[in-house]
Amino acid sequence: MKKILDWTYVWILSLIVVGVSGCSDDDKSSPLAEPVPLKMSLNTTDLVMDETLEVTFEVTGTEEGKTMMNEDLSIKLSATTNRGAVEHLLFEGFPSEVIMKQGEKKKTVFIPVKKEGINKEYYVDISAFARGYRMAGAMQNIVVSAYHNSEVSLKNNIDKTVKEGQMFTLMASVNTKVQTPLEITITPKAGEEDRYKDLPEKLIIPAGKSSVTSVPVTMTRYRGKYDIDEKLTLYLATADDNTRYPLKSKELVINKIDLHTNFDIPEREERFLYEDADVMFVSEKNENAVKAWGQLNYKLMKEGDPHPNNEGVLPSGKWTFYRAYEFHKIPSCLKSQESNDKNFVSEEYPLGFADQNTAAVETAGAVDNAKYAWVMDEGYLRMIALQEKTTSSINGTKNFGTSAFYCNKFKRQTPQSYTYASSNVRIYPGMRIETRARIRGTENSGMLPGIWLQGNEQVGGNSDWYNWPDFGEIDVMENNSKSSAGYRQSVEQTFHIGNIVPGEASDGKIPHWNPTQASDALKGTINRFNIYWMEWIDDHTVSMGINGKETIRISDISSADGARLMPSGHRWPFSYNINDEGLYYILTMMFLGKVEPDYPPMKMTYQQARRILSSDPNDTKIPRMEIDWVRFYIDQATYNDHKADGKTYNEIILY
Repeated sequence: MKKILDWTYVWILSLIVVGVSGCSDDDKSSPLAEPVPLKMSLNTTDLVMDETLEVTFEVTGTEEGKTMMNEDLSIKLSATTNRGAVEHLLFEGFPSEVIMKQGEKKKTVFIPVKKEGINKEYYVDISAFARGYRMAGAMQNIVVSAYHNSEVSLKNNIDKTVKEGQMFTLMASVNTKVQTPLEITITPKAGEEDRYKDLPEKLIIPAGKSSVTSVPVTMTRYRGKYDIDEKLTLYLATADDNTRYPLKSKELVINKIDLHTNFDIPEREERFLYEDADVMFVSEKNENAVKAWGQLNYKLMKEGDPHPNNEGVLPSGKWTFYRAYEFHKIPSCLKSQESNDKNFVSEEYPLGFADQNTAAVETAGAVDNAKYAWVMDEGYLRMIALQEKTTSSINGTKNFGTSAFYCNKFKRQTPQSYTYASSNVRIYPGMRIETRARIRGTENSGMLPGIWLQGNEQVGGNSDWYNWPDFGEIDVMENNSKSSAGYRQSVEQTFHIGNIVPGEASDGKIPHWNPTQASDALKGTINRFNIYWMEWIDDHTVSMGINGKETIRISDISSADGARLMPSGHRWPFSYNINDEGLYYILTMMFLGKVEPDYPPMKMTYQQARRILSSDPNDTKIPRMEIDWVRFYIDQATYNDHKADGKTYNEIILY
């Protein structure tokens, strides 16, 4: 009996030794079935018949170093369009379930596209779901079509608009690398040959490449001849035996804009301010990067250069260039930004801005600029809003997602705020700010696109004056998309000023002062670019305008010419004495009445919206605001950045 017990002891001891020896520092799995983060990746986003989609699931690892599955995991996989599931329509043997086994680090499934029967383009969402697991890239978009189509486009010009005298480049492209050289001929419509200089007769995509760009082409500039806007046509063709890379379209229509005719009234016409507002400003620091990006129409600018206004519409010598946000799609003007839910990383977030995710903005939707805003290839900042469940970084989950930015918010309680990239300009008296923007999408979406400024006193000043609008607000542009039919096609400009006693405006004792000017003249033209501007003339006077016309001016002194005088009982906030940190600048897609919009076409994912707008920049459904540039000018005789008072800031160059 004793011998049996001895052998039992040895056996148990052996198990203990084996168990201990199996627990090394190199073991990267957990003894418990704890979820590990996953990532889904695809081998391509463009597929045609008889090609294969490869979907890979990979463990990305935990902070504790776990890099493999802790349990068998069922991953649900689907392929859908806006009309429903297309797994069996487009693919052979599409798996609805993928199993990752315990101990696996990576799993790839191979899904063939059907060999025949596909006769159009399908925009497909590939979605994966694993209960209890967080997965990066869990929804991705692909295009499935019959062939790899070729096309000719204007590089970085989705609007296909070129003004006389401007240069542009043509780009021939295919969504895959061509196996043999692809030649596309280009022929102008009869009678339009002289509209171009250096127009190539053909573009050839070399074998192994997916695109080729032409030499710069100039849209001929005439005075007295062809002084009209025109739609010009280029006819495109490939060899008769080309079946592998057929053309999407055999025509390319270019909108040629004349600079010298069709002048409208000053309020409706940006040419009263700039001969060509499309010409971007570029710093010497960024010129080479802008050229590499493919931009040809730009003007080198530096601090102190005179305002290039057209025909002397501004007082001679008063306003000189200071800074600009031109939204160049180059590395030095962009940064990476992770979405709030950690499922998407944008590489198109504008450097120099930050999320304006305040409670006042996030009334009905969550701000997630990584998803709902991006710098476009054209050099515009596009901001959208959608009906899509979205996680806020501070206010839970909302039924809508939206975009909102701020810059130059200096916080006294956060002394290091002056070092932030978003703190790059001091907005003080003696400054003029111009914003070139357009509003597109449905007119009655329930959105309130806006360009505005507020006093920094709100975020770091005297606590007695924290209540809105005691610190002052300037609404340079607001579009009320559910007002009367006339107004939702136009904009208004408004000042907000509080009372002499802090907080009285919100208590309702004395209504705050809000002088407003609606722009009836702009009715029906807000979908094209207009320049909305503000001048903080001095400590006593502020004005606003649109394009070539001042629309409203206010002051706290009766001697200010043409200004509306602030009534007694109110405190003037637009002075250095009150707002010694200056103003900060805000761009928002807000919600009217702080309630959820009810317009159905807004219900889609951010991926779907990006895809729609990529193929149709004139889409009429998705509410959006597009900002071409923001430019700061100063009156050198009156502007003071107050560096001598210790008001430092991050002077990064963003143009």
